Formats: sequence, structure tokens, C-alpha cells
Amino acid sequence: MDTTNTNNWPVTDGDYVIGDRDSPVAVVTLASDYRNMDCIHDPCDDETQSERIPSLGSKKPCLQNYAICGTCFTENFGIQKVIVNILSNPKINCLIVCGKESKHFAGQSIMALVENGVSTMADYKKIIDSKGVIPFLDEIPMTAINRFLREIEVIDLIDTTDPETIQKVIDSCELKERKEAKKYPIPEINENSWRKYENMVQNNIMSKIKK
Repeated sequence: MDTTNTNNWPVTDGDYVIGDRDSPVAVVTLASDYRNMDCIHDPCDDETQSERIPSLGSKKPCLQNYAICGTCFTENFGIQKVIVNILSNPKINCLIVCGKESKHFAGQSIMALVENGVSTMADYKKIIDSKGVIPFLDEIPMTAINRFLREIEVIDLIDTTDPETIQKVIDSCELKERKEAKKYPIPEINENSWRKYENMVQNNIMSKIKK
């Protein structure tokens, strides 16, 4: 379903906060808590969506002018949720990947996806050269991955947590509205979703032990 309406956006759940829906920028803070970066939108502000509430006791500047800001911990389901939410908003054309890297190498996997794409085998779509244990994007179609790689500029700020540095990059992104948004369905993801890769994970562990 194609749409240019962002009223029902984002389309999938996650740990994120919404800012200015008309902004061209999405921010992923990886394993860093975005709340400590002061990018919390004030739901009481009806005049503008770009105002933020500083964290209590914080002296850091607030992040502004982004459409969505949230965490991403995993090299599979987390990345797929990021892709689906970005593609469903036609205003977004830039993804900033910042914050501390996760134990699952979500940030490195995003950059590997951008640089190398995916390899396909049977029903699997594996991120090439990802350091993650199960870097598969099997819950979304290849058309979604290709559209993301074609239409979204990804900026590598991995391990950067300074709000001023991140804000400068946010402000440097120009609005180049895409022709249309695309809503891609994604199955419900829970704590058991990874188990379809369980045998693959065990084989990877055994191969490393033998080495």
C-alpha cells in the first residue's frame, strides 16, 4: 500500500520517540539510551513538534529537527523495524546511525548492508560481512531492502554520543522528499522469533570452537 500520509506513522512498534514528522531525518542511537541525549518530544506542545524536554539535571543541548529517534540493538529484527518505519514516511531520506555499538553489532550491520547488500540463499537474506551472529533480514521483502538502499542516505556516527555533534549532522540533511511512501508488512516479533535461526547459531558456535 502506497501512501503519503504520515498520520498513522510509525507503522511498527519499538523503543523510539517521534519529533517533527516532516523532518527528513531518522536517528538510530543503537545501544545508547536516546533519553540521555535529550531528544524527548513534549506531548503538551501543540504549536510545534520540534520542542524537546531536557532530562532532569541534564545540561546537554536537546536534539531537534528529526522525525524519529530510537534505539536499535539487533542485527536482524531491529534493523528491519528501522527500515520499515523509515520507508513508510515519504519525508525521510536520511538515517543517522549513532550511539554506542550494541553487542549484536547492529550499527556495523547497518553499514555493512549499505556497503555490501545482502546475499540470498533459499529463503534467507543475509547481510554481507556483518559481524552479527544472525544478520538476516527475512521478515521483509527484497523490494524493501532495495528501496532502502536506493532512497535513504545513511550516515555513520557509530560510537558518537555527543548531542552537539549529532545535531550538526541532523541540520546538514536536506529535505529531498521521496515520491511516495511504502508500507511493508512485518510479522509480530517477540522473544521467540530468533529461534528459527537456532540451529544456524549453534553451528556457527561449533565451527568457531573447532578453529
